[in-house]
Amino acid sequence: MTPVEREYEAFRAARRFPGLDGLRALSILLVLTSHMHDPVWSFFAGGFGVTIFFGISGFLITTLLLREEDRHGRVSLKNFYIRRVFRILPLYFLALALTIVLVLGIGLGEGGSNFLERLPLLATFNGEFAGSGTFSHSWSLGIEEKFYIIWPLLAFGLLPIRNRLGAVLAVAVPAAAVMSYVPWTGYFGIYFPILGGCALAVAMHSRRSFAFAFALSGRWVGGLAFIAMIAMLGLNRYLPFQDQSNYAHVAFAVFALLAMPGILIGDGFQRKLLSLRPVVYYGNLAYGVYLFHPFVGDVIDRAIPAGQSSIVLASVRFAAMIVLSFAVAWVLRVSVEQPMIRFGRRLTSRTPRPGQVESDPAKPVSRREERLRSARQPR
Repeated sequence: MTPVEREYEAFRAARRFPGLDGLRALSILLVLTSHMHDPVWSFFAGGFGVTIFFGISGFLITTLLLREEDRHGRVSLKNFYIRRVFRILPLYFLALALTIVLVLGIGLGEGGSNFLERLPLLATFNGEFAGSGTFSHSWSLGIEEKFYIIWPLLAFGLLPIRNRLGAVLAVAVPAAAVMSYVPWTGYFGIYFPILGGCALAVAMHSRRSFAFAFALSGRWVGGLAFIAMIAMLGLNRYLPFQDQSNYAHVAFAVFALLAMPGILIGDGFQRKLLSLRPVVYYGNLAYGVYLFHPFVGDVIDRAIPAGQSSIVLASVRFAAMIVLSFAVAWVLRVSVEQPMIRFGRRLTSRTPRPGQVESDPAKPVSRREERLRSARQPR
């Protein structure tokens, strides 16, 4: 068995990708820098954290569906949608309900009239059309929710597309990249990193095309791709061309997608760093952190006002944001998120089987599981 074949078998047998959870942690930390509103963090282009989220979602959801199809001969769209509903909606509407109380009840945020005008869009996951204001950070969840609804239906519900999924993505991915630079189609460019993640999942699922991802995961190639992704956080703004929507971040997304194989299956520093247990654990809390960190930020702003140019005060504010948002997300994960996820899984009457990726784990991986997985995977 060649190294490529051994790594392919290890990839198909893996139930979790710790490096991907670590990448999710990096994503949410980038988002937090942009929402601190302190000038010292402006270099990091924190909005790119959402672009990484999109790439992860495209890869993970497509991998889940491909593996379910392999196990059962088909994809149950009903079960998929049930699991997504209980994964996404409870925490989202809890955050939205809290926002309604704070805005309409005690007058926080931008004020009631404007918020009420925007509320129907926010409540239907169309926040990207609701403009700026209170709860506007939910715009990216609107993008992902549309992806969760439409992509499985198209890719696994329509036989002509399923039979030519690789070819369809070979056209759709560059088309979305081009659309991002065209004024009237710029919105669709936002889906470029998601579709790129889908294409990576299809490539890595196939034994024939896995060799391409394996080549990208090499220690030097994967490491350089990861370093280039980090460098793009500061360099992207100096590029002579920018996408029309200001949310597609095409150039950065390309480097992020090229870095993902090394994070998933490589043996370089980036995978080891992102697979550290505390990093993985924070990544598992990313959804709760993302939804509720603006409330934490309001509390911090009252103690230490935003706009700090002092690196010391800005660092104190950022550390407080990380710790407090982690605490809030952990409480919500234990009390709301995990019970709802488990309930959704019970409704679908399916339990994880060998080779199934756990995209929404109910608990962190144990040390024993990590050792077993490391023993199975070649280095």
